[in-house]
Amino acid sequence: MIQTLAAASFLSIWYWVLHAVVWTLACYRTLGVPLDMLHRARAEPEIAGRVDLLAHLAAARIAGLYDLLGVPIAALGGFALATLFVIGFGLGMEAAQAAFALLLPLGVIGYSKLRLALAVRRYRMGGAGLVLALARRRVWHQFIAILAMSAALGLAVANHPPRLPPI
Repeated sequence: MIQTLAAASFLSIWYWVLHAVVWTLACYRTLGVPLDMLHRARAEPEIAGRVDLLAHLAAARIAGLYDLLGVPIAALGGFALATLFVIGFGLGMEAAQAAFALLLPLGVIGYSKLRLALAVRRYRMGGAGLVLALARRRVWHQFIAILAMSAALGLAVANHPPRLPPI
């Protein structure tokens, strides 16, 4: 039964749909600010004020959660990722490899959002500097998403190499 579960991960269309949806959602908003608001904030002062408000609300929420439960969440997340790594690559279970390929980059993006939230709270960022920081962070998140999709595709090919027809 374990082999049945393990063999379906990278070959399932639902895994790739999940990947696309997860990375779209992870990259669309940065600290709660949608992409279209970042673009309009440079030209419209009213929108820039809303960007500041949204970013500060999200930063306060994330930083407050970090203050309250930061260490336990980091410990559980690290343990879960280490467990998936050992089961996936040590024991060769493809489902754990697929989960690891999705969750490790999400953890990196989560840490990136935490660092940005702490910086927004600490330095009381606002205005054009905040918009620039959010836009740069979004670009980095997109880069991480592209690397994650490429790594997952590489794992899929490594686990299921294409079979060439006999000559």
